[in-house]
Amino acid sequence: MFKQPIQAVALLAVLAVGGCATDDFQRAVGLDPGPPENPNAPKISRSEPVTDTGRKAVVVSIHMKKEFPDACMLGMTFTNNLDIKVTNLSIRLTAYIRGNVKYEAITRNFTNVKPTESQYREVVFTQIRCDEIDYIGITDPGRCAIGEDMNRFTTQPGDCAKFVDVAVSPHITVRKIKQEPPPPEPDVVLP
Repeated sequence: MFKQPIQAVALLAVLAVGGCATDDFQRAVGLDPGPPENPNAPKISRSEPVTDTGRKAVVVSIHMKKEFPDACMLGMTFTNNLDIKVTNLSIRLTAYIRGNVKYEAITRNFTNVKPTESQYREVVFTQIRCDEIDYIGITDPGRCAIGEDMNRFTTQPGDCAKFVDVAVSPHITVRKIKQEPPPPEPDVVLP
């Protein structure tokens, strides 16, 4: 626009003193101020998902974290390294605070994942910051459908956990929590 840089700087100084230096003018003379910062914008950290643990398993990898002032969003990838299709498998993520206090549990469902394929899901823990979460516990709420033998009518909570590996995350501490199967229901005797 200007052939003489001194003229552009002089004009910018005159306009700035007069309160007329606009963002458009600053961009035109090569002094791009960039977009204004949003104080509520989340801090985002990402890494490549872990897709293999060295064994035939479903790998759950938390590889994205968005830190909001009053929420924590986590992104995870579910990779099927089994030789069979995962028709349905749910993962329950529980945020633990202050040691072992269960703050909130969120379940995410993965469906129709063929061998070697992946799916991505996100979870948002509200009314809590990421740095307030001690760790995320991952459990199997049951009723999964893997291959031809396991379906939602034949599986209980914890039955499908043997197929799941939880990758270490650089963003938040993650633990696979072993579940005990629920006790059998007592027989009901009618009079």
